[in-house]
Amino acid sequence: MRTEHIHPIRNGRHVRPQEEWKEIIAIYLYLAGMGAGSYIIGTLIHWLGVTLNPPSAPSITLFGYLLDLTKVPIFWGPIMVSIGAPFLILDLGIKRRFMYACLNPRTSWVARGFLILSTFIVFGLVLLIKSVLPFEWLYAESALWHIPEVIAFVFACGTAIYTGILLKATKSIPLWNTNLLPLLFLVSALSTGSMAIILSTLGTGLFSHDSGALKALMSGEQTLVVIEGIVLYLYLYWSYRATEQGKDSVRLLLFGEKKLIFWGGIVLLGFIFPVILKNIASFFHGNVVLIFVSGLTLLCGGFFLRLGVLSAGMKEQTPMQRLIEIQYDMRAMKMKGLRERVVDEHGTRTTHKDTRINDKAQMSNDKLLITNTE
Repeated sequence: MRTEHIHPIRNGRHVRPQEEWKEIIAIYLYLAGMGAGSYIIGTLIHWLGVTLNPPSAPSITLFGYLLDLTKVPIFWGPIMVSIGAPFLILDLGIKRRFMYACLNPRTSWVARGFLILSTFIVFGLVLLIKSVLPFEWLYAESALWHIPEVIAFVFACGTAIYTGILLKATKSIPLWNTNLLPLLFLVSALSTGSMAIILSTLGTGLFSHDSGALKALMSGEQTLVVIEGIVLYLYLYWSYRATEQGKDSVRLLLFGEKKLIFWGGIVLLGFIFPVILKNIASFFHGNVVLIFVSGLTLLCGGFFLRLGVLSAGMKEQTPMQRLIEIQYDMRAMKMKGLRERVVDEHGTRTTHKDTRINDKAQMSNDKLLITNTE
């Protein structure tokens, strides 16, 4: 079987994946996407007028008022986004650096995302508080409340898409710089969000295990998983065909150091386990445990999807690195030609030690120059 030649320069240090954005940013992207996706699904349930059972959780009284917790399990998305946002601040580290990033919306996608997430969190939390408080002066049934509901819904969609746009804005990493990445993160946000709604409504008793609404959510969730798998395949295929660094990133994710994240975290936990467990649960009427286990594995798969995309991103070569690679190829071809010509009359290959030593020394200098140009 023919083995693929790996270029020794491209296999050097400068084609290793980026190390600036790691697990902390993956947590931020995951919580923001899942929180936005769950709010989108919860708002659709609210607009469709789906009947919710009284929650099985104990009632809470505040200052003599009984709080209505019925809609908390479908409107808790802004809370998750609020928890995830500080992880971005933690990764940026310095307060001055964070303020600079957030105050330049014309040039920074971090600043634009800060505005999108802030708007969604504010309107989402206001609507969540309105649904909990029993005060009549809030006029909870007024049609005017549809305005903030629409605003929160739109910015929830923006938050789900933004998690992919934030990475796409990094032009130097071909694996991220593709239009399919925001679509992939949007579908993943809806998939993890709908599963989070299934688990929260089923756990609090808002939906019984045999209710029509829960069955509809489960069917929609399975459809989203299939769509997510198709988009993931197209994303990897396009990234592999687009650039050399994109090809290296896909190889790294599928067959290299990050293969455990892809095959174990994304494929096994995010796709195979949930489908198998949910099909098994359909044969055991009322077995809620299998549904919860399948849901938790799917949620873990959503996190590993973002971690895999982050950890496999490789930066594109600089012009200096490309020039050195061309020079290396030319010297390698020259050496190959010399070796083919320098053959004695007995058919044994001879060597020109001085030439080989000089060429090897020059190639070592090339590799050292590449390391210094990073």
